[in-house]
Amino acid sequence: MTITVSQHTPGQLRQTIQISSHQINADLTEAAGGTNTGPDPHDLFDAAVATCKAMTLQLFAKRKNIPLQEVKVEINRDDRAENKGLYQLHVSLELIGDLTAEQREQLLTIADKCPIHKLMTQTEVQVHTSLKAEPATVDSSEPLIIQPQARDIGFMIKRLLPAKAQRRVGPFIFVDHMGPAAFAAGNTEGDVRQHPHIGLATVTYLFSGAMLHSDSLGTKQLIEPGAINLMRAGRGIAHSERIPDDIRKEQVQVEGMQIWLVLPEDEAESEPSFQHYPAALFPAIQVPGSEIRVLLGEYFSQTSVVSFPSRCCYAELKLDPCSSLALPKSEQQLAIYLAKGSLKQPVLNAGQMLVMTEDLTVVAGDDGAHFMVLGGDEVADPVLLSWNFVARNTERLAQAKADWNSGNFPRLTDDAEWIPAP
Repeated sequence: MTITVSQHTPGQLRQTIQISSHQINADLTEAAGGTNTGPDPHDLFDAAVATCKAMTLQLFAKRKNIPLQEVKVEINRDDRAENKGLYQLHVSLELIGDLTAEQREQLLTIADKCPIHKLMTQTEVQVHTSLKAEPATVDSSEPLIIQPQARDIGFMIKRLLPAKAQRRVGPFIFVDHMGPAAFAAGNTEGDVRQHPHIGLATVTYLFSGAMLHSDSLGTKQLIEPGAINLMRAGRGIAHSERIPDDIRKEQVQVEGMQIWLVLPEDEAESEPSFQHYPAALFPAIQVPGSEIRVLLGEYFSQTSVVSFPSRCCYAELKLDPCSSLALPKSEQQLAIYLAKGSLKQPVLNAGQMLVMTEDLTVVAGDDGAHFMVLGGDEVADPVLLSWNFVARNTERLAQAKADWNSGNFPRLTDDAEWIPAP
């Protein structure tokens, strides 16, 4: 990519961005005979600066195994300087991730080394950067509602955690709503090839369809609706999840929840394991207008048969149209994920997650409500998430990636397909 910047007269910046044979020319300012039909040259230039800084930091963090999740760049122009013939920018950075003070300082030092910044310091264009990493702020007077992020992993999923405003809820560090999706027969679309985990536990819970779980312990388990499938990665496990042939042939829609929980620090390097709990072990609690299934932990005075090494809660609730239900009081950090339907109180649409800050009475919308309650005791930092790994330090994350890519990690012996660590 070639970026050409030239400033002919004070306050008038001309910019061309060229990628291969494609060229984008910014409009001249109206004072210089331009129009408002295209992008403003200053806006294009500012976007180039912001993008370059963000990419430089993200690439550096990836190479150094720094758990940087996102870079937010804010650009402000100094109009007073522009009136004097200078093009001055003030750049503020927000670094989002479970970073130590040393890692933040390291990233801020790198921020001024992006290629565009170097280019600008050698021309008439001046840049002033304010390297101040401000934490994300949330208005505590408003309930925190997490919007789903669409991801294509061979089929569409909605990702709720981790999110910018909320990295985790209790030990729940990763929450995906999979599907609903149907898959063509005769191919492998939607299959998740074998990949590794450390330091976490996965829980797969389906609403419909089926998946075939295989792992490096030799487990082969058909996952069906209503069953709980708990895999503790511990010091290292690999697994795959594939769509069964009959589900493809009959065009059955596959839909469900995929979650990860942080293992307690003293369990992080434990022996890996897999347990399957059939749907019959999770009978519905019948409450007028509602039914509740307790999948993990305790809820509504019911205790799940699933054993997990830290206090947590995972439950499925279904409400009839316009029915209400008082949720139990809890000292745990909890959230509601609305999978289907709607809630009138609190106001929530399908696909959204509400982080609970107080006791709630929920009221279903006219189409009813199907939601999950999840959470538990808060987990003390540091907790680092990188790709499919959870650890307490960057060295362990780097070791896990290197071991996986080099083959020095448990693998499925009957499956040659695997996903390389980035």
